[in-house]
Amino acid sequence: MQLGLRPRVPFPVYYRGFRLILTHGRVYALPASVEPNAAVRSGRLFSHPAALSAATREELVSLIDDRFVAGPEEPTVVAGCEDYDLVRYGGELHGVPRSAGPVDLASAEDRRRAGVVTGKNREEVQSGFEARRDDAPVEFAGWLPIYEKSGDCGRHPQFTHTAEPPTGYRFTCSAPPERSRPVSRRDGTVGRLLAPLFRFTARVRTLPKLLFSFLRPVPGVTWRRRLRVLTAVVRLGVTLLRGGASPAAVWQFLHTRHFHSQLLLSPYRGLVFLTSMPYTYGQNPWVIEIEDPTTLFYPLIQNGGTCDLQISESPYLPILKTLLESDQCKGIVTHIQSTADMVPTLFGSEIIRQKVFYAPLGVKLPSRWQRHDGRVDDDAIHLLFINSWCQVPENFYVRGGLDILEAFAILHERYPQLRLTLRTALPPLDGHYHRILESGWVRVINRFLPAEEMAALHANSHIFLLPAARIHIVSLLQAMSYGLAVVGSDGWGMEEYLHHERNGLVVKGRYGKVSWADQTAGMLREDYEPMAVTDPVVVQGIVDAVSRLVEDRGLRARLGRAARNDVETKYTVERWNQNLTKVFDQANGNSLPNVSRGGFGADPPMVIAQAAPRP
Repeated sequence: MQLGLRPRVPFPVYYRGFRLILTHGRVYALPASVEPNAAVRSGRLFSHPAALSAATREELVSLIDDRFVAGPEEPTVVAGCEDYDLVRYGGELHGVPRSAGPVDLASAEDRRRAGVVTGKNREEVQSGFEARRDDAPVEFAGWLPIYEKSGDCGRHPQFTHTAEPPTGYRFTCSAPPERSRPVSRRDGTVGRLLAPLFRFTARVRTLPKLLFSFLRPVPGVTWRRRLRVLTAVVRLGVTLLRGGASPAAVWQFLHTRHFHSQLLLSPYRGLVFLTSMPYTYGQNPWVIEIEDPTTLFYPLIQNGGTCDLQISESPYLPILKTLLESDQCKGIVTHIQSTADMVPTLFGSEIIRQKVFYAPLGVKLPSRWQRHDGRVDDDAIHLLFINSWCQVPENFYVRGGLDILEAFAILHERYPQLRLTLRTALPPLDGHYHRILESGWVRVINRFLPAEEMAALHANSHIFLLPAARIHIVSLLQAMSYGLAVVGSDGWGMEEYLHHERNGLVVKGRYGKVSWADQTAGMLREDYEPMAVTDPVVVQGIVDAVSRLVEDRGLRARLGRAARNDVETKYTVERWNQNLTKVFDQANGNSLPNVSRGGFGADPPMVIAQAAPRP
């Protein structure tokens, strides 16, 4: 057979309202409103609720046809109202504000960004818009690009409560629609040759970069808004210098607030809800939710290496103190009592103490959960370990992954019915650990899991392992909500939620070694270096705790039910929202004492709450 030139057969770009792409060894179908390059770059290709995939184009076409045989596959405008359009999609009616721009109705995140109201009929949508007009807006700033650069913490499950705002309030999202990223000048051979030059200029171009950010065209950002943000930068800088901060530290701090992100936020003028890091110039009043004091300094000071930090000598301490004492800072919310105790001590400020508000975090209670009602003693018992939400492989160490593998090697010899699931991307491991993995009954899941699969993984497991350096609040509460018997460490913050012998088992060996609260300095001390190797004390503690749970199903069931009951009665979204309502009420100036304090904002001073004393 002689082969030669032949015409290229183009891959179909669209089919029934979907955009088809070939990537990652599969054929994917994305809603036409989703930009493919952005979806691949952000990982939404694998997590988007409307994305479909198959091995071949034919299989994918069949899948699309089967799924959408009974209804329209594209959004359909059915009516126009005063300032929004009624769009039918996915079996529901959506009220889409005309000012929202392109909206991906399959994405809850994009619907929230655009302010879409969803209902079963026109009356429900209309009443939703009317109710929302009476609710006070609070801008959830987790969408800012700077948060994406900071571990994407704005999308962390810790902040999913924003989908159900407290009574009288609604979370808004002013994020512009996602745009396709142009090809980088660093791509290709020329880019690789010029890479050293780019690295050099990156070190000396801070001022030109700020100037470029100021002049860079941004949709919806007028020159007046640019000047407003620039004025906030100058005002904050002058205030920080007057507060005793060094010019170099002030410049570095202002630079890390990310001018472009603040420009994107500039169309909004009301209360802003920040996540973990105070990325602001103070141009808006703001409330921040944190887990520990260290994130207030990020990226200038980072978690994991504060064990020997002389925080009183840090040039950034007076900067953060001035920022938190300012009138624009309306509250510091934390779900850890230890943090509520430390923050006022850290800054030595009564003004900041009055702004600290402690509120235990809440999660939803799943209907499907583990009841530990196996029929015979040799039924398989499933152990579950889950890495961090962002799935950074190195966090496998920080969460005690090595100790779990070492303990499982012992436990499986003793109890052959044990099965271990590691929901994690693995970092480089020594051959010793690979041999444990290869010995059998260890399953590694390193892909994105849709919500349904993650729920099934929890509900089908029996024991949750979290011998971490410190608390990981969402992982812990979710395991408790599914009724799993939790084996956790005594790392910082863990025992505020996990109580030994009552709703879980606590393994000693972390507190005072890899994490601890320095009450004198008001600082969370952390040293993650010991987590890079196994700890014999922790390994033995895991072996002893799991052995008890394997041999005593009654203990397993009692701890799991107590944990789930705690989530049902104490760690609820409703109770969290009740506390958040108080924070927002006071942030908006309701019944606030007239306390005089310094700062650079123009809003009246206020008090959020007094940190509760430790029992």
